[in-house]
Amino acid sequence: MAYPTAVLTGPEERLLTALAGIEVDRNLRRDFPEELSMPGIAERLGVVRSALHNPISSLESKGLLDSIKSNVIGAPRKKTVLLITKKGLEVVSNLGLIEKQTTKLNQLLGRDEEVEVLCHALESPGIVVLTGLPGIGKSSVAKAVCSKLEQEKKEVGWHTGSRMTSTSSLIDSWTGIPVSENFDELEDGLDPNMIYVLDEAQEIHARHANNIRRLIENARHAKILVVTRSPSAFSSMEGALKITLEGLEIEVAARIADHLTEEQATQVAIALDGHPLAIQMWRDGDEVPTPGTPVADFISSTVLDRLDSNTAQELENLILEPFPISRGDSLTDLSINNLDDATILKWSGSRFESQHLIKHVKHASLDEDKVKSIHERLVTRWSKIEGFEARGHEMHHRILSGQSVSKRLAEDVFDNLGPIVASTLLSDALDKEERGDLRILSARAAIALGEAKTALRISEELTEQADRLKIEMESFRLLGKESRFRAAEEELLSKLDEPEKSQLLIRGAIRLHDDRLPGPMSRDLGDRIVQRLDRIEVQPAQLDASLLASDLILRYLVASNLGDAVKAAALRSGIVELIGEGHRRLEEIDLRLKLKTLTDINSEDLKEKLSEIEGKHEKLRIIHWIFAAAGESAPTWAIDSHKAIFLEDNPPIRREHARIEAFSWYWRGLYDRDQRLQYWSEAAARLRLIGCSNACIKLIERIYHEVRSQRL
Repeated sequence: MAYPTAVLTGPEERLLTALAGIEVDRNLRRDFPEELSMPGIAERLGVVRSALHNPISSLESKGLLDSIKSNVIGAPRKKTVLLITKKGLEVVSNLGLIEKQTTKLNQLLGRDEEVEVLCHALESPGIVVLTGLPGIGKSSVAKAVCSKLEQEKKEVGWHTGSRMTSTSSLIDSWTGIPVSENFDELEDGLDPNMIYVLDEAQEIHARHANNIRRLIENARHAKILVVTRSPSAFSSMEGALKITLEGLEIEVAARIADHLTEEQATQVAIALDGHPLAIQMWRDGDEVPTPGTPVADFISSTVLDRLDSNTAQELENLILEPFPISRGDSLTDLSINNLDDATILKWSGSRFESQHLIKHVKHASLDEDKVKSIHERLVTRWSKIEGFEARGHEMHHRILSGQSVSKRLAEDVFDNLGPIVASTLLSDALDKEERGDLRILSARAAIALGEAKTALRISEELTEQADRLKIEMESFRLLGKESRFRAAEEELLSKLDEPEKSQLLIRGAIRLHDDRLPGPMSRDLGDRIVQRLDRIEVQPAQLDASLLASDLILRYLVASNLGDAVKAAALRSGIVELIGEGHRRLEEIDLRLKLKTLTDINSEDLKEKLSEIEGKHEKLRIIHWIFAAAGESAPTWAIDSHKAIFLEDNPPIRREHARIEAFSWYWRGLYDRDQRLQYWSEAAARLRLIGCSNACIKLIERIYHEVRSQRL
């Protein structure tokens, strides 16, 4: 079908054209290149991010574009990624702006036999482990296997391992749906007809590697290819078929060195036993190694030896970085260019790191004191660089240089880089220094990742019993062990004095009210909330004003939702006396209750009300109340408004904002069936991160029901 030019405005046309010009293989479900993120596209088009909101919203409504939250290559946390749809590609092609995208992988030389062996092995359920030296071509072979399988109409899930890989991020990358620490749900989550690939498994931090190994070994019905260097936690998996990749045949190896003469290429290929990356690193003028020269010796004596002193020092810095970096972050442009010319850099979009072969060889040549001095040097460098990602690098180097990490720095990393990055860095920190504040943060990171059992293990070493009980409460709640949760809470209450005891009771009541999926309040829940509030022993006058207001508002919401009009009226009078009739909080509560049904509510009045409200999250909150009243029959204008407001570039500031954003993903999934699993998976992860464990568990149940229904 042809689409007329008139369907696109100028900004829409430029945005679509930019997206269509970025080649990406969506079928493999890899992490997406940074160029597809909102910041990347804004930079490419030379506009601020806010200028993209209107064209994105319009293109989404026309079915030409998808905006999703996804892993981005080299980034420590998910970003908004823009993907042109098939219909969008047709529009761009019909406009004659660019040629259609191609996702064909380059042909791989000399590995046909290995590819066939791997494809055959992956025809049946089981684990296949592909090992070999760094730079031998393991990832390239795995990609060729995926390409061949896709030509056979088979689906592939792909994940590239790194320090930013956790159990939850791996499964999310493979399937787009969440998983708990129990692994039982994998029977529903992993499709027996798909092939799952974990590349660069050796890069996964020890904090997560053992859990992921157990997860893979437990998924006996699935077809899984693990690509790893030996030795690693994954190179000897129980019941796995192990295939070791050797060097290329000499004739083929000589053909990959197109920068050399045929004679030189053959001599170098023989000398380096067909190691493809080492051959590419050989330069005209280098001495040809004697046959059988170990690759590590060639790298040390030839490739690294030709670097000038400044570039060599920058390489020392680079190999000790925990995450890929960008130009301007740390290295000079001259050093980057020199390293790139020497085929030393491995690029992921606009980010880079050293080739793992180089990292392995160079690191082995450094003694312990030298490594420590480099980390000290990098602490100084990163501490002067602004931005949250710089704080992650700084924390890493402080730990490994033997310096103490401040609580503020650790909290900044946790809050802004997320629990995966924080969990690995905190694990390293606790190996070097035992501290209760870091252990609490480490347990919180585990809970945010859904790793309740891990959090319990971490909390065992806490010396303060109250701190340990708080972690136990959250962990037992995440595990669905209500009786153990109540026991831990009762023990904590017995140890607290006022006002902490009342705060715990009221905040727990707020959690009961908020920690649920949208829908009518049950009488059982209402009774539990009130019973909890009734346990407050101090007089109202002794409570902090905000806590007292929360107490009364919760009671008012329960009475109103359960139809007790007399009690609700009395409670409302008490709220007015405390905070005043015109208080914003009371006005919002009244509107929320009024919106329990849309029968008597005029859409124009609601639109006018929204236009009067300032702030992204305040507007989203009102629309969520409209959605809760309307269910699956929400008015189109509300759905469109929600999408447009959601795309506004205003990050959450308060905890309540984070909760609103989590439920925004829930509502987007409810009204967009095509993207439901992806949106609900994001909602579940965010709900878990803010402590809404019950809502997270219930949503995961709905996700798996959706998965099953789609497969029937």
